[in-house]
Amino acid sequence: MLLSQLFLIPAFILNLGLEQYGEWLILTTIPNYLLLSDLGLTLTVTNELCRLINLKEFSSQEKLFKAALSFLSAIGLFLIFTFLVLSNFIDFAALLNFKFLSNKESFLILLGFMINIFSFLIFLITIGYFKALNLFHKHEYFLALTLFLDFLATLIILNFNVALYFIPITMAVIRFTMIFIMNIQLKKVGFYKFGYTLKWGSAIKMLPVSLKLSFFQLGTAFFIQGSTFLVGMVLGSASVVVFNTIRTLVNSLRSFISILYIPTMQEFTILITKKLKTQAFTKLKKLLLLIFLISVISGLGVYFLRDFIFDLWFKNGFTYNVNFLAFMLLATVIHNLWNAASMLPISINRMNELAIYPFLGITVLVVQYFIIPKTGLTGLAISFIFMDLVMLFLVFKLNYKILKNF
Repeated sequence: MLLSQLFLIPAFILNLGLEQYGEWLILTTIPNYLLLSDLGLTLTVTNELCRLINLKEFSSQEKLFKAALSFLSAIGLFLIFTFLVLSNFIDFAALLNFKFLSNKESFLILLGFMINIFSFLIFLITIGYFKALNLFHKHEYFLALTLFLDFLATLIILNFNVALYFIPITMAVIRFTMIFIMNIQLKKVGFYKFGYTLKWGSAIKMLPVSLKLSFFQLGTAFFIQGSTFLVGMVLGSASVVVFNTIRTLVNSLRSFISILYIPTMQEFTILITKKLKTQAFTKLKKLLLLIFLISVISGLGVYFLRDFIFDLWFKNGFTYNVNFLAFMLLATVIHNLWNAASMLPISINRMNELAIYPFLGITVLVVQYFIIPKTGLTGLAISFIFMDLVMLFLVFKLNYKILKNF
């Protein structure tokens, strides 16, 4: 994941140029929104599968797993069909005011990502089964391997000047291949069965809870992808590259640190299922202290080594605002804290309070539209800090409520 995030940006800029890469970033925000088309089911179903497996209700978990696979596959096919219909009426290049990517190229890139989304939905629900079995190390192994193959494929396509739409198509092929390999691994579990069914009832029953998670995920999309659109509209595609580069560096830290807290989700599921309140509270306190210390140390490390990092990353130099980087790193510390704390409520599919996130995201996007012309990217980072502070308060309050009423 780190290789992919850190090395692909220079490769894109070198092979496409700054302006065309900016257009690629703007165009790919559209399918990134559609990655939310799982309606939150992949995570909520994983949590429920974990609960059912620990209760040894193997028949129920099999029905739920197959129903989720079928339902998400239907959503993926529907998205592809809808896109093909709409593409007859929309000139994507003209709509987004592109100068380098033609409408045909934009259409093929988006179509490739539609196919990739279909494969990704099946991939997510399949790989989630490792989490349900509390085998998080295998989940991360197959996920990291998939992303590394994405990285290699993208690098090859860029360096050999192959058409850009082959990037998402190759990703889809990689995901289908990994689904096949993962099934071979999972078949070693006696009660695991991959398959489809027309009985979607058990998956649909999860929708009220999963939609709340989907709203939560939508907030992230509003914050990240919506901000990318705003920066492109207000400050231009060159600023999009600066924003994306700093965000990539920061997200690399988040991704690395998330390895420490994401595995605890199913552990909290098991503890709460077994009504072990004291153990759950102790685990949460230790987790938050660990995440805080590592986030602060790594953030300070990046800040003081920033010149070395960017010189190593971009041999020709990279122009950016130091204050923007500092505020983004501060936001990362707060973001990591509330994300780690959210593992407890998410582990039991407690999503009501977290559903406020997209509404905060919309509000902040409106504010960003008015402050970006005056403050530039620094104001954008400060708005991230505000959002993360609000979420930190809400998640801590939710955890206290859950543990008090255990």
